[in-house]
Amino acid sequence: MVRPLRTPPALASAPSVRTDDPRRLAGELGALLGEGTVAVHDNRASLDGALFTRSFDTISLGYLDIGTPTTIDIPVTADAVTVCMNQGGALTARVDGVTVHTTTVQAIVLSPRTAVRLEMTPESPQLLVRLERHAVEAAVARTLGRRVSEPLRFEPLFDLSSPESIRWSIAVQLLSTESMTDSSLLTLPLGRQSIADLLVASLLLLQPSNYSNSLRRQATSGLMVDALAYIEQHLAEPFSPAALAHAVHVSPRHLQQTFRDRLGTTPSGYVRDQRLQRVRIDLTDADPRRGATVAGIAQRWGFTHAGRFANEYRDRFGESPSRTLRGA
Repeated sequence: MVRPLRTPPALASAPSVRTDDPRRLAGELGALLGEGTVAVHDNRASLDGALFTRSFDTISLGYLDIGTPTTIDIPVTADAVTVCMNQGGALTARVDGVTVHTTTVQAIVLSPRTAVRLEMTPESPQLLVRLERHAVEAAVARTLGRRVSEPLRFEPLFDLSSPESIRWSIAVQLLSTESMTDSSLLTLPLGRQSIADLLVASLLLLQPSNYSNSLRRQATSGLMVDALAYIEQHLAEPFSPAALAHAVHVSPRHLQQTFRDRLGTTPSGYVRDQRLQRVRIDLTDADPRRGATVAGIAQRWGFTHAGRFANEYRDRFGESPSRTLRGA
């Protein structure tokens, strides 16, 4: 008799794999959690594993259900922050040498490129929320007004029973709900970004990390906070460092030096990088069969010199903008 799967509605129609081959399941998990191995505890038993995944730019939602006691060993996790939320029973994990036990009111936070071993049981399917490292670090940099100087590390045990943790639950519920809606916010770049920002902010506020103290100390106002907010509001408009300096009430020279000290770049360099990110999102979403062009999308974000733009895009993302558009 085939074991019924307990798939959450948000992933019921998501791409999935169900297999009795440990190597195949390990391969499928590799794209989400990182390359590793899957081993059944009892050699006489057959694996019964299922994985559902759905990705939205910097967010991925997954569901792992294994009907056989199994060990998942990943020496180096993906370049992302992944929250493993127990959907039943209990789970034991070893994260960078630290043993963690969870029930349905705790989760495991996997920092980028850490070692993890998960002891899976049939009673403990996992809902997985993956946030790309660059998106989380960008949020830290925006808040602190300076670049991230050391790798982000979260404590592995995430308490979901505190009153404050309702923020994370609401963010995950919003992601799940929008995953089931045809006219979803997730179909729009702005909607995906807003949901990603909510998930990232909730995690940074709730879960202790090596940046928690700095994030708490950071005042809500300040030169870099104001400057980055101004840039975000006017990103598609013609950019002038002098106008930005005037808007935040400092001299252009002081603004330039502050950007170099905090972010390792100039205001113009930061704007260019942010615009390239927006172009990539739009190219990924665009359909060339409906008239979308690289030139049109590039001009929307202020790139008027086609050759220079193509070179900058290739240097930043490792492929041409036309290839990104064709792959949409």
